[in-house]
Amino acid sequence: MTRNLVRSMTVLLLVSLLFLGGARAEAKGSAVAEYTDPDGMTVKSFSPSWKDTAKLKALHDELYQNVHGDEIKLLNEIDIYDDYPQGDGVAGQYIFSTIASVLPIKQKMQPGKIELYGGQEHQTVASFAHTLSHEYGHHVTHYYTLLQDGFPLTDESKWKDTTYARMRGLSHDSRVAVDGVDHRWQIAEIAAEDYVQLFGSPNAHAPTEFASRVEQALQGKEPSAMSWSASMYNIQPQENLSLPLASQVPGLYEWLHKLMTGTDGSYKPPGQPVLNLASYTKQGDVGYQLQFTWHAENEPKNVQYTLVTYTDSDLLAEPIVTREAGQKHEVRYGPVVTRRGAYIYTYQEPSAKGVRHFKLYAFGDNGWVSESPVLTVDMNNPSSVQVETKDKITPVARPAVPEMKDEPVFDFKVGNGRWLEGLVGGLKSAIDSITSFLRSVLS
Repeated sequence: MTRNLVRSMTVLLLVSLLFLGGARAEAKGSAVAEYTDPDGMTVKSFSPSWKDTAKLKALHDELYQNVHGDEIKLLNEIDIYDDYPQGDGVAGQYIFSTIASVLPIKQKMQPGKIELYGGQEHQTVASFAHTLSHEYGHHVTHYYTLLQDGFPLTDESKWKDTTYARMRGLSHDSRVAVDGVDHRWQIAEIAAEDYVQLFGSPNAHAPTEFASRVEQALQGKEPSAMSWSASMYNIQPQENLSLPLASQVPGLYEWLHKLMTGTDGSYKPPGQPVLNLASYTKQGDVGYQLQFTWHAENEPKNVQYTLVTYTDSDLLAEPIVTREAGQKHEVRYGPVVTRRGAYIYTYQEPSAKGVRHFKLYAFGDNGWVSESPVLTVDMNNPSSVQVETKDKITPVARPAVPEMKDEPVFDFKVGNGRWLEGLVGGLKSAIDSITSFLRSVLS
């Protein structure tokens, strides 16, 4: 499941010299139901599956189960649609705008809106909870980036200088950008996923259980069919499988919690679990069956585990099994060849081929999650296992205060009567230089 960010920006330069506008979302028919809360937020349904105002109120209340602060007052609408107007797999979007002026140097965020798609498929509040939390994560991270840094997270020329990007260690990561890169590498999407991990609601963090299909085959049962999606939090806590989790970013929880609530908060994710390839056995000519085990120091009583696998080209991991603290910390993966009476029974995991990565997630209080180092195994030759520990995140320091450049910024020697264009360009260059200098001094 992917989620898109649509932004529109209005910029006022010297009151009226320059006006730039962006496209807003188009109206999509008449609402079939509407609920307005006493707090002023409106929930509109354009889906016949959501015509009960009690459900719309419940969706509003679900939003408030996500950790929030004063920024929630600036979200004024949630809309629900049956179809997928932004394309298949786009489950929702967040729409916002800012008004900015450079004299004085100030940007102001305008009320935002969340749109949720696929109402005919997602007919319960719980089924929308993860997407709702993600889209609200856009609202939170844009609001506080603008408040903290003076410009939005989606500013193509300045996002690398935001407090968030520096804290996340992404300012010098060439894979990350505002747009023009894969969805999982867009800075706003990474930030929204971090919000869900750290502050999402209980429903957004609700686990989905998966039994081991290999164990079912070994027990003489027919392996059950499985389906999963990126909205299942314990399968994929964040869209980007390559980046460290939010729990591995020093100070990120405390920073956002303080901004939202005014308090420091206490963040205690589970300790990092250790995943091992304990053994492997050849299953006739079908391939190798792997046995994984794991352990964790000071294991909490309420911890839950999910083991997943994926390849370099996969955008979505595949679940292998879910376990709780009191259950065995072991599972098998791969083909099964066993005898049933006079017959030889063979089961083959469809994806158990080639080079695969294996990762174990551990979930504790509040859905907070940690992950094991990644094991990489060649299913055709599992004798060699690569263990990848993701690099420790190092926050990017702010650059030294730049010197003010002593060079002319006005050029009145413009022919063809274009002196006004030269004046405006000169003013803009001067203001940009002063703005950059002041932000460096005040940061």
